[in-house]
Amino acid sequence: MGLEEHSEQQQEAVDVFDLLPDALVLEIFNRVQDARSLSACMVLCKRFGDLATQTDDVSLEIIRRNKLPENGDSGWHTNRSKAFFGRFIMNPIQSLLHRMFSRKSKACSHCNSDDEEDDTMFRLPDELLKNFKEIRSLSVKLPGHDGDISSENGSGALLKWKAEFGKELESCVILGATGFKKSESKLKNDGDESGENDESSPAPLESRNLTSKQLKKRVVWTISCLIASSARHHMLKKIISLNPMIRDVKISDGSKQGTIRMTERQVVELREDVSSTTVVDVEAERTKVPAVTIKMWYVPVLELPESGYVMKGATLAVIRPAVTAVEKDDDVSLAMGAFDEKCMGEAVRKLIEKKKSYTLEMNSF
Repeated sequence: MGLEEHSEQQQEAVDVFDLLPDALVLEIFNRVQDARSLSACMVLCKRFGDLATQTDDVSLEIIRRNKLPENGDSGWHTNRSKAFFGRFIMNPIQSLLHRMFSRKSKACSHCNSDDEEDDTMFRLPDELLKNFKEIRSLSVKLPGHDGDISSENGSGALLKWKAEFGKELESCVILGATGFKKSESKLKNDGDESGENDESSPAPLESRNLTSKQLKKRVVWTISCLIASSARHHMLKKIISLNPMIRDVKISDGSKQGTIRMTERQVVELREDVSSTTVVDVEAERTKVPAVTIKMWYVPVLELPESGYVMKGATLAVIRPAVTAVEKDDDVSLAMGAFDEKCMGEAVRKLIEKKKSYTLEMNSF
């Protein structure tokens, strides 16, 4: 009896996980993906520490560095968010609009008081990825901001984008709407965009053109999306230079507003460009956006019967560098493959079906 109990105790003392071969443990770690969970595994034992660093598929969700104080000082958090949003988004837009329209945007004036604060709201990914030596596929999710235009934050508006980069911008697709909601059984709408349409003519919705005010709003959308994507691309330069094994990258955000993707070809191109650059601009906050050509489709009210939504001021923009020669069908295929959500795909398809489109050009900034 004593021998049987001793044998059972020995079996219980054996860690079954230790019996698994390294290849299987590594496969488990690759399926975990989350960088924080894998980092926690590294400190459990030497074996895990060695294997977790070999993970080739890693995802990372960046959280804000500063938490809301427990004493209820909500103004501190709000000011910090405004400072970040003002510094990296609104201030560059304000400067561009000042040059384009010869006057400052009053809507951005509240951002000026926080210009000189260094407000990095989250820890950069390269700090959290330094222990992973063999990453091939990287997915990073940045925190969203209160000022983001997104159906996720209940604003009622919609702005989504997807950009692709090599050493610089290759393409960007933007889908926006001033209103985005579930369709009603009997939709009563005069077709105006909540007061932003100044036209009082009874012309059919299909024939209505963008007014100057509406066009300026869409120019602001375009600039903000290009600034956000180029800032993420600039952040990638350091990540890719420190992780030579990376082959594809995706960076999204908590608001589900924008995504930047890079394939193996694009990653290699960027890595070669970074390696050949002798002088690095350490003060740069984003990659320079080249001169671009914008093809835009617009419908005042767009009903999406398949997904059950209706969009006001529905706008689709396909952006490419001005020096890139492309076939007309390339813009269509690029836009059709930009968004995974069913309702977004339906919106893109219906907007492209409209024969009328606008073409704009924008200088480098």
